[in-house]
Amino acid sequence: MKTMRKIEFDELQQSKRYRYGYQSFMLLAFLIMIDNVFYGLGIVWAQHPTNTFILLLTSFAYFISRSIWGDALVGPKETPAKVRTGVAVVVLIAAVAAVLAVGYISSHMNLKLSAEDGSGSLLTPYCIAMWAVIGIVYLVKKVRDNKMD
Repeated sequence: MKTMRKIEFDELQQSKRYRYGYQSFMLLAFLIMIDNVFYGLGIVWAQHPTNTFILLLTSFAYFISRSIWGDALVGPKETPAKVRTGVAVVVLIAAVAAVLAVGYISSHMNLKLSAEDGSGSLLTPYCIAMWAVIGIVYLVKKVRDNKMD
């Protein structure tokens, strides 16, 4: 029986991940408080479940981007080729899923890609933007690391 191999992080990586996780949680808390202030002032930029989910995705994107930038995403025992292949597969799957979601929403459901209809269709372009930001951070980090070597 095969067991899943646990990725082991060194102490510095663990410390960074904990710090980035704490920062992400604080970011989420402040964004939710700011959203509630706007809602109290009568400013509604998206319906209730949609706006909370977007704020959650924002803190998630921050955590992943900071972990990539701070070299705290992958354990030291992982081989670079396997990591690159894994990240490339995840980014490819995310891109295909985003394209399929946009195509489905725009053709079959005839929804607007805005917050005007209140149906949550704002999530599709936001998810695409979130994955694009994570991909750009990863690519910039790799280019920077290659130039330093």
